[in-house]
Amino acid sequence: MPPALQTREQLIEDLREIHFGLDVDGEYVPGLLVLPTDPPAPLPLVFLQHPGMGSCDDYFVRDVAMDWARRGWACAGIDAPLHGDRREHDPMRLFRDRDRFPEIRSQFARELTATIDAIAAEYAVDLSRLGFVGYSLGSMIGLPAVARDGRFKAAVFCLVGEGGLAGNVDGPDTDVPALAGVAVKVVGKLQDELIPRAATEALYNALPGPKEISWLPGGHFEIGPDVIRVARDWLKERL
Repeated sequence: MPPALQTREQLIEDLREIHFGLDVDGEYVPGLLVLPTDPPAPLPLVFLQHPGMGSCDDYFVRDVAMDWARRGWACAGIDAPLHGDRREHDPMRLFRDRDRFPEIRSQFARELTATIDAIAAEYAVDLSRLGFVGYSLGSMIGLPAVARDGRFKAAVFCLVGEGGLAGNVDGPDTDVPALAGVAVKVVGKLQDELIPRAATEALYNALPGPKEISWLPGGHFEIGPDVIRVARDWLKERL
């Protein structure tokens, strides 16, 4: 049985905005789901994962979810560990203790899969059309989670490279080979001051399945309509 969702819902014109929470391994996981009020058929489900210091109520999740839900998708996001409305809020701790990176990757992977199962148990979503978009931190923890879940059809990983929270692209602990069945778009920034271009290219080159890479102008913190448009177009063609 999937964990039960605790929900709080409001109607915004033609959309249902649902704030939810669920318990995963004793950790309270807050999230957001936006979908049309009266869909004619089960909808593709797209996860939007916020960047560092953010939450599922950020522009990158909530506002994008509102727009994309009007295009016919169910869109969801959850607060990353130590972010948003988690019981322990300390975003910088996530980056201070590198020894915990494998633990965080595993934790988020379990939480993402549990959230998918819980949403699918209560709402009309089509899990054969499952997509993911991550920005920075959202891609770092999202990449291994998508790989481990095994149900995603398409994903967009923005502003990320090999190493750190995302994990290595080779070796016994890598998650990259498990992405063979996922159509992946990698989005990099030409003036990224945090993620070296070589790290992004190493990740892209290691991806085993259908893939493309886009380089956009700007630095790491310039996540704007250009990034969102590239992600939307990639998913639109594949979901």
